[in-house]
Amino acid sequence: MREQDLIRAVWTGQSFVPDGNYALAQARDRLGDGQVVNLDLDPERTAKSHRHQFAFVRTAWMNLPEHHLGTPYAVSTEALRKYALIQTGYCNTEMMAMGTTERANRAAALLSRVSTNMHGFAITNVIGTVVYCHTPHSQSMKAMGGATFRDSKQAMLEYLADMIGVTADELAKMGKRGET
Repeated sequence: MREQDLIRAVWTGQSFVPDGNYALAQARDRLGDGQVVNLDLDPERTAKSHRHQFAFVRTAWMNLPEHHLGTPYAVSTEALRKYALIQTGYCNTEMMAMGTTERANRAAALLSRVSTNMHGFAITNVIGTVVYCHTPHSQSMKAMGGATFRDSKQAMLEYLADMIGVTADELAKMGKRGET
């Protein structure tokens, strides 16, 4: 995170104005008169929001119903997080038409191994003669903007809550209790 580099500003409709005395003092200390700066217009992402997401994913993982045990996504919290990203549509999907079911099954096995090695988790399936491979989007600061992160976090919260049989609010609260 680079929060100490940021100066919080408010858009007035015509210009950006430092938000409060502290932000104004930061701007005066660090910028010269007439200095041009680049603005990062990505809505704020906080470390607290990231920690909360990882906390509720961990809580969901610890409370997976028995019938999920032994599945690839139940091996770790990271696998469950990536599985939830794919299941909620925050993924890339590659498709290969293979001509025959036998070729599709062989290609799926290879594609699954390669994609899992590259992304840490992948869901690969064959429908007829077509192979589909889904890999999760990265939630790194560089790869996923603030608004998309918030949307993916909410979608995952709802998906995982349903998976363990609680409401999204209940899972969010359980995650906050586990957050450090």
